[in-house]
Amino acid sequence: MKKFIIIPLLFLITSCGKKYDPYKMPADVKINLNKNDFLVFENHISNELIKDSNVEIVSKNKLISDKIGKHIYTLKYRYNNKIYKYDITYNIIDKTKPVFLNSVSSINILVNNDDILCNRISFADNYDPNPTCSIEGDYDFTKTGKYDLEFVIKDSSNNEDRRKFTLNIVDEIEKNNNKPTPNYLYIDDIIKKYKNDNTSIGVDISKWQGNIDFNKIKKAGIEFVIMRIGYQKNPNDEFEIDPKFKEYYEQAKKANLKVSVYLYNVSLTEKDAVKSANYIIKMLNGDKLDLPIGYDFENWSNFNDYNTSLYTLSKSYLAFESILKKHGYDSMLYSSKYYLENAWMNYDNSNVWLAHYTDKTDYQGKYMLWQMTSLCKLDGITENTVDIDILYKNNYIK
Repeated sequence: MKKFIIIPLLFLITSCGKKYDPYKMPADVKINLNKNDFLVFENHISNELIKDSNVEIVSKNKLISDKIGKHIYTLKYRYNNKIYKYDITYNIIDKTKPVFLNSVSSINILVNNDDILCNRISFADNYDPNPTCSIEGDYDFTKTGKYDLEFVIKDSSNNEDRRKFTLNIVDEIEKNNNKPTPNYLYIDDIIKKYKNDNTSIGVDISKWQGNIDFNKIKKAGIEFVIMRIGYQKNPNDEFEIDPKFKEYYEQAKKANLKVSVYLYNVSLTEKDAVKSANYIIKMLNGDKLDLPIGYDFENWSNFNDYNTSLYTLSKSYLAFESILKKHGYDSMLYSSKYYLENAWMNYDNSNVWLAHYTDKTDYQGKYMLWQMTSLCKLDGITENTVDIDILYKNNYIK
């Protein structure tokens, strides 16, 4: 009798403990998929992979988007109180063209002198750290003449951009000694045109401005000073303090001017940018500033040598911004209109220091500070001209 009872109990225990296959889709389940091609670096979530479904989707995650190619996402859904899994393949693609950072419309070369024409320009890509350059058109270094050619830059996804230029192969290269007359501006005119309740007028300075009388520049109408705290000549170089920084900093504060600093750097990675931020934090030693700290990257002409992408470069600035924020400092990305529009990425929620030398900028992005000239004549600065900056108070992101 005991034997008869034990066998059914064992059968019951065994059948109740039987595991289900979470990857075996039940017959009643329907999951219809969207077309799952997404652009690189765009933000998407897993639910976008599904067009419709007759079951409860229980997983919602950010999709990998920074690596081109096919990826698998394991979707989880609930059916009859059990969690099932379904592998969905999606594809990350790149349709963004590389960008010309610096280019030329004409090149003059002496006959019989070889030249790597692509070295005359710089270019970059949002994703590919090593886009290629080629020349389209026929030319002969051994024959004088005018050749109409095209630079063709291409990334690993075969996105390309082109730019026409003229190659002049000549017997002699003429020197052009005609220098244009500088278009100097004067602070009184700038204040009259740009000063209002929402703006402040300031300068950014470095050792090139020489000896400065800060009381005089304040009397002239200057309200703030952004000074170079240091600079870096090449990637991996140690930072050097601007020879005039400590003098400028002390004298500007004595004159009751608002102050901030900027760092000229060549940060190519997030690690480099953290190093840059830490240098500033150490130099300031807890001092508070009146305006954000400027991040000044200008080495676009050497970009081909750096083996990096524009996405990686842009992440560097965001790392710099993040470290400074943790230490109580705001920051701002300094760049010209062209590079803000064509090179930098993901800075929409950051303060921008726009460089655009014109009397009225047509830059469409957000900016809090506008460097509108480098040719201002200002009483108190006699050894050189100076950059003038217009601060738009309402645009300051704190």
